[in-house]
Amino acid sequence: MQYVVSSPRHRAGGIPISNGDSNNSNHHSNDNQDTDEALTVTDTDEGKTYTVEDAVESLSLGWFQVKLFVVGKVITAADAMEMMMLAVLSPLVRCEWALEDYQVALITTAVFIGMGVSAPPLGIVGDKYGRKVVLVMVTLCIGYFGFLTTFAPTYGWMLVLRCLVGVGMGGSPQGFSLNAEYIPSKYRAKVLIFGTVFWTLGSVFEIGLAMLVVPELGWRWLLALSAIPVLLAAAGLAFIPESARFLAAAGYLDDAQQVLIDAAKLNRSVLPEGKLVKSPEVPLGRPKDLLSREYLRSTLQIWVLWFGVAFTYYGMVLASAEVLRLRNAEKSEHCSCVYLTTEDYATMLVSSLGELLSLPINFFLIDWLGRRISGGLCYLGTAIFFTLIQLDVNLTTLTVLMFFVRAFSSASFNFVYIYSSELYPTSIRTLGMGIASAWARVGAMLTPFVAQVLLAHSIPMATWTYGILCLACAACCFLLPIETKGRALPQSLSVEPNGDVIEMNEGSPISVRRADTAEQASEDDARVSTVSGREGLR
Repeated sequence: MQYVVSSPRHRAGGIPISNGDSNNSNHHSNDNQDTDEALTVTDTDEGKTYTVEDAVESLSLGWFQVKLFVVGKVITAADAMEMMMLAVLSPLVRCEWALEDYQVALITTAVFIGMGVSAPPLGIVGDKYGRKVVLVMVTLCIGYFGFLTTFAPTYGWMLVLRCLVGVGMGGSPQGFSLNAEYIPSKYRAKVLIFGTVFWTLGSVFEIGLAMLVVPELGWRWLLALSAIPVLLAAAGLAFIPESARFLAAAGYLDDAQQVLIDAAKLNRSVLPEGKLVKSPEVPLGRPKDLLSREYLRSTLQIWVLWFGVAFTYYGMVLASAEVLRLRNAEKSEHCSCVYLTTEDYATMLVSSLGELLSLPINFFLIDWLGRRISGGLCYLGTAIFFTLIQLDVNLTTLTVLMFFVRAFSSASFNFVYIYSSELYPTSIRTLGMGIASAWARVGAMLTPFVAQVLLAHSIPMATWTYGILCLACAACCFLLPIETKGRALPQSLSVEPNGDVIEMNEGSPISVRRADTAEQASEDDARVSTVSGREGLR
């Protein structure tokens, strides 16, 4: 189950191992190893071959992707419920335990501390051991500790248990990567954008559940019932396969090919002729590749964008409940113990539906204008509507403003997920998204102190903080060095002797001469990284 070494059944490049290879009988064992590493199959040597990228493109869209999509997005919906719960829970525990503003903010911060700590190591585990392994662990973690929070006897226990829920949620990007790696490039952006519906449904379901459960049964029952969907998603993982891209990158070509054959049968499609081959063996989950010359600037800017989008999006989620609580507090003598009304829940529900507007925003912009421009416009829209919340308006107008903030901030989240998953090679994709996600958690850790502490003292100061950060992120989007629109998902990076960093696409043809000596083999092995199809590089 632990895919950490190349399969003994195939060499890099798809050459079957033969114990009795007479051509290598006169070479020293070390020479054999170096020589074998320099070999890559060509059509003239072994017949027709294809890569995972070729296979995924030939699968098109069908029931195979639907199965993956549904299971993955149930996890997404469960995560959304956990996030929205933080906004619903805050006014309730504030009153029951007589909490100060900073103590309420710490409940949310604890969740994101757990996410920030776990995201990078879970990203490495995902690249070394597989996406599915991580998804099983994190869904069980979220469901188990989410349910235990129901019995939290004190504020301290609440912090500890919510932090452990966050540890599980740090692995959520694995599901996004698994979905992205099975979707043909022609449909990838649109299908992944459509996944926003499940996040929105999770948010809306949590608010509706709170409206029904809290007045009659209290917040503890809300926590218990909210843990059920993610446990159901954990059971659903038994019916989906591991990433074929990961299996091929780890050397398990037989397993990858079987997954692709089953997918083709389910989709009633045909795989390319020949045998599955892979790119030359490369280290998986290597952090230094994120800071290679090709990706250094993109990585640094991606970190800023992930920080900004989480700071803003979760800030709006928390601020929506806080702004409504403050409006009610003006009519009450007990400002520290004000509950949300049915009308407030309705306002939060309608504003959450604004995330559905992110679908046409992304659909029309991301493939028309490209990833960078569409991302910049989404951040710009978030900045404008967030700053308008400070205006003294009626509840209907406030609901409209919140609606558009959620729409543009959700569209920004779609952008960073899609761009990040398309930017990095398979060998570091979940690592790159995991570390970027950790920066998002830093933003999410800090945002409660703006949305729930600073906002309680000055709404204009809080909203301008969010607006200025979104403007900076918009500029960062426009200046991204790589446009991923229409770009094939890269497989790995390789560094040539002259220091050039070459990106290796799965669909790119690779060939190399047979080396007669160990020294020549090393030189040829370095030249294996020269490939065609670099249209996506800038």
